[in-house]
Amino acid sequence: MPVIELNHISKRFGKFLAVNDVSFTVEQGEFFGFIGPNGAGKSTTMNMILNFIKRSGGEIKVLGKNVPEHDLEVKKRIGYVPSDVRFYPQLRVQDLIRYTLDFHHMKGDQAEIARYCDLFQIDVKKKFGNLSLGNKKKIALVCALVHHPELIIMDEPTNGLDPLMHARLFRILKEKQKQGVTIFLSSHNLKEVEDYCSKIAFIRSGKLIGIEDLAQMNKKVKIITLKGAHLPIEQMALIGATCIKKTDGEARFSYEKNLTQLFSTLSNLSETLDDVTVTNRDLEEQFMTMYEHQEGERL
Repeated sequence: MPVIELNHISKRFGKFLAVNDVSFTVEQGEFFGFIGPNGAGKSTTMNMILNFIKRSGGEIKVLGKNVPEHDLEVKKRIGYVPSDVRFYPQLRVQDLIRYTLDFHHMKGDQAEIARYCDLFQIDVKKKFGNLSLGNKKKIALVCALVHHPELIIMDEPTNGLDPLMHARLFRILKEKQKQGVTIFLSSHNLKEVEDYCSKIAFIRSGKLIGIEDLAQMNKKVKIITLKGAHLPIEQMALIGATCIKKTDGEARFSYEKNLTQLFSTLSNLSETLDDVTVTNRDLEEQFMTMYEHQEGERL
């Protein structure tokens, strides 16, 4: 069942087209990544999904409901973590959690709240305005979790978190996913996206440039790094390898064809090379290849 459905949505600020004809679907129980460079349109898209800003065109459905027609009903079923956390500075943490539960017409499981506060090492007596960046982000995380949302939307949720808190957050999120909760994650941390997401949408300059199943995306593509004084660029091209970067003494290739042919070619070239490395393509490599290619088309 689709939890988020975007159908040709766009957002214009005056003459500037921030999001341009974006369409994709997030299914129930998916851990979905949404990535792109700064200014790509990620936060604007998320703000339209949450109806924080009005779209200029297209249609949005969240949890099977049209937005904004069913805005309040939908928001009660969503947990949201913004990139920049802003609550009333004079409120104590315990009051922020209580007000969150009141909005959702819930009393809350006090044992569960205590567990979250213990896991994230939160002092509920402190005023929000006196907290560090990392602790403010942890409050937002707890407020997004305590009302048992069906969909969790997170915009850079790990900014300010130390490695221990980072690990604990994603342990909780994986538990939620196993319970059928859908998680929509926007992050610049490609490692966490690669480690936890099953599907990823790539956006650049407001336009969707690809959607990939992460389980399949990287296994079929090999990255070959060759080092030596005489790099066999032409020989590699003959077997279908694409040179993605070349410097003095080193060249990197992507390769998706027959591995037997690849290793036979590398064996024949071994005496002329100083070093050979073959790895699966990771998300960082995919990200750089995709966006450098797009940049190259603009030049």
